[in-house]
Amino acid sequence: MKIFREIFLFIILLGLFSCKEDKDILPLSPLEGIWQRAVYNSDQKVFFIFQYIFQTDGTLEKSILIRESETTNILGYYSNAIGTYELRGESYTENISKMYELKLDAYLIYVPKENLQETEVTGTYPITGSMIFSPNNRTFDLVYPCNDTPNGRVNSCVGALTYKRVD
Repeated sequence: MKIFREIFLFIILLGLFSCKEDKDILPLSPLEGIWQRAVYNSDQKVFFIFQYIFQTDGTLEKSILIRESETTNILGYYSNAIGTYELRGESYTENISKMYELKLDAYLIYVPKENLQETEVTGTYPITGSMIFSPNNRTFDLVYPCNDTPNGRVNSCVGALTYKRVD
């Protein structure tokens, strides 16, 4: 009987010391990796690729790349941002800490990534929305309330943004 009591006590102690506080929870799969959505610009005849790279440590890189097609080599970058994210169920929060953008020039729509210029982080951060995965976890819809949109502009209701896994 004593051995059962010791095993029971060990299991209780293991449960108490192995629990993490909510703030220690790292982002969980299936999010880690590279995700993108492509938008064709018929005026420029290029694709604007909106890309997220999610890391297991809760950091993200968010870029707008320019390509001739959805899958060809990158011609250049329009913008790039670095920050953190958190995903709990369908609740998604992102916080951008550094932003790099193309210096506005009427003749350029992209430059090499290293030529982007650091700019002040504008908008309302952190932003919170819903991330809803497809049954096979190969796509997700990112939905922001109208008052909390990716560019931080209050009057910009964009609806669901569908991203595809590319890695």
